[in-house]
Amino acid sequence: MKIIKKPKALPLITSLLTLSLALTEVGAQNNTKSGTEVNSEIVQLPAFEIKSDTDTGFVGKSSLGSTRIAVDLNELPQSVKVLNSAMLQAVNPMNMPDILNYVGGAQNGQLFISPGRINIRGFTGDADYVDGFAPPANSNPESSIFDRFEVIKGPSSIFLAADGTPGGIVNKITKSPTSIASTSVTAQLGMYDANSVGIDSNGSLSADNKLLYRVVLNKHYASSYYDWWYTHRIDVMPALSYQFNEQTKLVVKALYHKAYTGDFQGVPIDPRTLKPFDLPDSASDSGPAPQHHRIDTQKRLWFNFTTRLNNNIAYHLSGMTANATHDRKVATPVTWNDSKNAPAVAGYNGTQSFPRSSSADYDNNNYRDLQTDINLNFKTGGAEHNLLVGGELRSSPGRRTTYLSSDTAWNPYNPTPDVYTVDYNTVTASVASHDTNKRIFSLETIKLFNNRLLLSAGVTRSQSSADQSDQIKGVYTTAPYTLMKNLKQWGIVYKVFNNINIFTGYNENFATNGSGLVNGVTAVLPPKQGKQTEAGIKAEFFNKKLSANAAYFDTQQTNNTVATFPTSITNPKTLIPGVISRGFDGDLSFQVNTRLFLLGTFSFYKAKSVLGPGAAAVVQPYYGKILTTTIPVDNTAQQAMSLFVNYRMASIEGLSFGVGTNYQSKRAITDSANQLMFGYAPGRTLVQLNINYRYNKHLKYSVNIDNLFNQKYIYSVRSENVIIKGAPIGLKSSVTYTF
Repeated sequence: MKIIKKPKALPLITSLLTLSLALTEVGAQNNTKSGTEVNSEIVQLPAFEIKSDTDTGFVGKSSLGSTRIAVDLNELPQSVKVLNSAMLQAVNPMNMPDILNYVGGAQNGQLFISPGRINIRGFTGDADYVDGFAPPANSNPESSIFDRFEVIKGPSSIFLAADGTPGGIVNKITKSPTSIASTSVTAQLGMYDANSVGIDSNGSLSADNKLLYRVVLNKHYASSYYDWWYTHRIDVMPALSYQFNEQTKLVVKALYHKAYTGDFQGVPIDPRTLKPFDLPDSASDSGPAPQHHRIDTQKRLWFNFTTRLNNNIAYHLSGMTANATHDRKVATPVTWNDSKNAPAVAGYNGTQSFPRSSSADYDNNNYRDLQTDINLNFKTGGAEHNLLVGGELRSSPGRRTTYLSSDTAWNPYNPTPDVYTVDYNTVTASVASHDTNKRIFSLETIKLFNNRLLLSAGVTRSQSSADQSDQIKGVYTTAPYTLMKNLKQWGIVYKVFNNINIFTGYNENFATNGSGLVNGVTAVLPPKQGKQTEAGIKAEFFNKKLSANAAYFDTQQTNNTVATFPTSITNPKTLIPGVISRGFDGDLSFQVNTRLFLLGTFSFYKAKSVLGPGAAAVVQPYYGKILTTTIPVDNTAQQAMSLFVNYRMASIEGLSFGVGTNYQSKRAITDSANQLMFGYAPGRTLVQLNINYRYNKHLKYSVNIDNLFNQKYIYSVRSENVIIKGAPIGLKSSVTYTF
């Protein structure tokens, strides 16, 4: 017997879309009746979209991320940073998460191959959204499909991170059609992971400019600096929009993404020194293709419908259906045995080989998500109210099939030919899972004293259900269960002066932990819970050309699961308080004049992983003694600064230079559960240079140089067994022709 559940979201989507069109008709009639008369007592209603002409320079001034409606960043009781497409193009990062190095409190995550694993305020997780959705993915689409990045610092009860990370989320906004007819063709060549060609075409399909289109295509074909790593990727994103009237708009987008990549896991620590093996920076403990590979395919279709029914009510409906498959053959040697807290090879002296742990599996994950919101505004006395009420229905069924595989051992100093074998006729495991989430939320903001005081409060009622089944035996390994949770948020913003606001806010989130053995009995484990209290100041000067914010935050997560030590059959998992992160971060942007732009960020905080009860019996490898309190969080620079300067030459029209500098302090190397400390990756300062020359309205030339001073450094640390060293100086150049 096979246990398979099919989502039943299509009838609901059809019904809601029909209702939306009916409401649009009613709204259009109401707007027609009212004509051009506008009641002076009506509060201007925010939109469900952001138009690029409201932003200047490289950063945005408003965000959809934390409230689903366009709100001025200075009126949010939470830290939010928005990076526009101009910033994305100027930095042109080799790895997309690197753009986070220009956000205060954020940095690149543990790996560069996946869209998630981002690090914000000391928490690493898969808090990755696209246009408000969180579809499954195992590789990054090309950055050319995105228009802006919205980074929310801290948890959000409206946008729940898939893994419950409370550090924050990144909402990537894709490009939309515009009425300006243009087509751009870009070709890029470079030393590492850079060779690509792309097309971005958009314009109108109707004489009245109501029906617009946009198509973004990109082909990326490049080898890497690292052994066995390559990227062959194609992305196709078509989009259509239809403007029914001034108040009503429908946007439909689709994405096809296919990526062929190698298997790169960096290198592990040398158990003799507790430092990465002394090998070339390009070295990998993986193996060549086709014995090792990753093939990721993503198919997505989504829509966004917005309408203003009258001067007081706006309505939004959006949905996505997506499928992602991932075929991988990977292997990783383990040099340290976490369960025994000892070298994997006893008495290692530099000559022995380490066994590889291999995985040959195929993932097939589906995603259905439907979101709806109603935004209302009204006045009571001297108070202006804005009320957002909405809900979401998300279904994520998936299945992983694992095949019998093996790989030869790895010897760091005397490598032998890699022999990776897979028997696709022998299935060792077939696991189906199904996660659903149903949420309703309400968020009200009240403006008092001529809009000088903003008070907000909201609650989210969330129901999460999950199950997991063994498809070979036809039994549940995790019986279906449901958890209910109420999540709170509140905020206060006070305008001390017209250009200076102080704020404080509180937010929560959660995620399921699955089930496990508790005293020998299978039971549902308590969910992960995140919360953040934040207070800070936001300011704007010189007609909003200078924007700055700084905040103190206290972010915590409880109920993390770690393996019990010593191993326990009746209680294999232990719940621990998790991670506590406290400190300061901030951002500054200054459009000095039409030629000079400055961006700066900083962070200074302490992120600590709380040790479980088993720590009382464990000698920490790095400290050489028992610790029972906390250790630093893995791969987190607790002090960081960045500065980006862009200058347009006056003497040579069309020529501009951009220089970015990013400093990160030392980062801890721990096991994957953040319970064993092995040492630190040294701090580093990296400089990158960007040169752009717009020859005329048709031609633009660009040159990027990464790691300008050719520094040796550690790029990221996933665990003591996966450490990725940084790439040397890298050059890439491109030419864009627009017609």
